[in-house]
Amino acid sequence: MLKRVDFLLSYDPETGKFFWRVSRYKVKAGSEAGYLNRSKGYIEIKIDGKSYYAHQVAHLLMTGHWPERNPEHENRIKSDNRWENIKDLAPSQSENGGNHGLQINNTSGLKRVSWHSTKRKWGSNIGVHGKQIHLGYFDDLRLAGLTYDAAAKLVWGLRFSCLNFPSEESDHIILSNRVLRKIEALAT
Repeated sequence: MLKRVDFLLSYDPETGKFFWRVSRYKVKAGSEAGYLNRSKGYIEIKIDGKSYYAHQVAHLLMTGHWPERNPEHENRIKSDNRWENIKDLAPSQSENGGNHGLQINNTSGLKRVSWHSTKRKWGSNIGVHGKQIHLGYFDDLRLAGLTYDAAAKLVWGLRFSCLNFPSEESDHIILSNRVLRKIEALAT
């Protein structure tokens, strides 16, 4: 596959753009390759009748192999295919949800934080490999969000986490031993 793609396309890692090396059908050599799939937000490139995500093609051309998983975009802009923005996740980080923003039904304004009316406190949790870990209940909304941030950085690292607040603000948060044990058990 690499030889075929390299024959057909050139990739500029600084701009994230692809260009056809050869004229094909109605497309001339030198013209930009790919189109925006509006429903998914990704740039797709049709090669020999099959559509591929541009960020996967970039990974192939830059590393010499097809990615094992669907790489993510660090800035969460799915059409930004600059090489510095594409991150291939390690197996322990794949499908982590760490790079996802707020859910559509979120009412707190903070990721993984919700109000618990029975306790009259803010609850925070994190999902790791499909399992939920309760991080605690908090009187303060901000503290609940910072606790999530601290856990996310521990689970996925700073680069792979979409945080509620700037990265250094959660550095002083100390997670409970119970939470640390659960994260360690699920991360392995």
